Amino acid sequence: VFFDVEVDSHAAGRIVIGLYGGVVPKTVANFETLCAGTEKHPMGARLAYEGSIFHRIIPNFMIQGGDFTNFDGTGGLSIYGDKFADENFEL
Repeated sequence: VFFDVEVDSHAAGRIVIGLYGGVVPKTVANFETLCAGTEKHPMGARLAYEGSIFHRIIPNFMIQGGDFTNFDGTGGLSIYGDKFADENFEL
């Protein structure tokens, strides 16, 4: 999957993300669904990364984002409910 990123409404580039569905299938299914934006939470909220922000950026290291409920890293929803248990991250 990929994210086309904008800064102040100007194209800033594309982030390409590889997914490992054989290792973390629930996480990948959730991520793909939130990228597609095709589902709704039972309370009616659209489950989608589109329009969300990166709330934490450490240059040349990492970005964090995807909180499309509070926009600060404290919120978020999944296709499984508010949260779901971490899967095995051993590759």
